[in-house]
Amino acid sequence: MNIQWLRIVLGAVLLEVVLFATLVPLSFVSTTLFLTAVPVGVFVFGYLVSWWVLRHVRSAPLGHGVLLGVVATAIYLGLVAAQPGGFTTAFQMYGAPLFWVVQLLRVVGCAAAGARIARARLTRA
Repeated sequence: MNIQWLRIVLGAVLLEVVLFATLVPLSFVSTTLFLTAVPVGVFVFGYLVSWWVLRHVRSAPLGHGVLLGVVATAIYLGLVAAQPGGFTTAFQMYGAPLFWVVQLLRVVGCAAAGARIARARLTRA
């Protein structure tokens, strides 16, 4: 398997930029709206960005999708750790269970896009 790291890292950065640009403004409108939109947003945008970035990957699109989700999650966790209050503040806002479910949903959304690409290739073969 030839892992395309540049595509994975750039896709992960793009995903985090999209999530920040679309979800953070909701936190200024309503905390409830924000906490409802985040789980949906990380899955949907994870899927859409991964599908767009990985649709031309030649091998192992599912593996690439998982890696993209893991790298995006690592970026996010790094950003959380760098904020004042770090994980304590994030856990207070989300609650620890929701915080970790959201991280899992990011990876699952990215992996789902990779799986869709792989399945489409199998049906064409």
